[in-house]
Amino acid sequence: MSPEDATKLILSNLAVTREDIARAKAWLLRHASGQTPNLAEQWLSDQKLKVPKEVHTDLPTSGETLVQVARAFSVRLAFYQAIWELVSAGELIPAGPPEYWPAMVDFKTSHGGSGMPPNTLGCWHPQKIERMPLPSKTSTDVDVFLQGIDSRRLHPGILEAIDQSLGCFRRGLYMPATVMLAAAAEATWIECGIAVAQKFADAKLQALMNDPLASISKKVTGIRKALEQPAGKDLLKVAGQSLPKVIDAEIWTTTLRDRRNALHWGKAKSFVADHSETGTLLMAAPLHLGTLEAVRPAADAK
Repeated sequence: MSPEDATKLILSNLAVTREDIARAKAWLLRHASGQTPNLAEQWLSDQKLKVPKEVHTDLPTSGETLVQVARAFSVRLAFYQAIWELVSAGELIPAGPPEYWPAMVDFKTSHGGSGMPPNTLGCWHPQKIERMPLPSKTSTDVDVFLQGIDSRRLHPGILEAIDQSLGCFRRGLYMPATVMLAAAAEATWIECGIAVAQKFADAKLQALMNDPLASISKKVTGIRKALEQPAGKDLLKVAGQSLPKVIDAEIWTTTLRDRRNALHWGKAKSFVADHSETGTLLMAAPLHLGTLEAVRPAADAK
């Protein structure tokens, strides 16, 4: 395999995934203090990944080795992206000037050797990073915020609503943060309710979920009542959840909805929401949304 073909194989196997970025963020918030290149090497070591000094591209196993190199490069790039996203969210401080990481690996053949062409792949990153002093209890980074929830299965619209809610909270826009969090909660309930209705072939619940004129409170009540039945309790057990957790999610949703309803002038003639109240609602969100999101795929399972 020529050096050009080896380079193409590496580039074709690059993949910076949200899962890797989210894992990198969790790791960074536990370890982030020091020189970024050193942290990157430690991160790769923890992932059991390493780029060899040279790859013998004439060997039959060279293709597999190059795919592993691509994986190591991908995870490193996810690490750098995680840093910049955490800086943007106010979770990390870039404590040094930016510097460039160039992807490098040498190829050796029976005819000689060469490396990846310069500037084929690389990324800028802060030379050094530190944690913010006295960080907020409510992380405004969506990947950190949703730790513990399999966010890969969340509907993209729900993720977008949560991201917008956190963005508003970060900027001190507490009422818009509440509104978007309520939108995410309602969507999560509805997605869960649709799955439960299909699982039990419950025509009444299906009609309720599909009724655009039915209130969200009525839909939430319908879902909770379905899960109170023996089949519903069995489903909760499969999902690793319980009826009290569903009821807690219902109470939280009601509180959130009532606060959101301050947007309606007849409900409360003020749009003021404070940091403490909004932060409390946000901090509880992963727990309650996680309950519903655990039930939904369990109901979808055949």
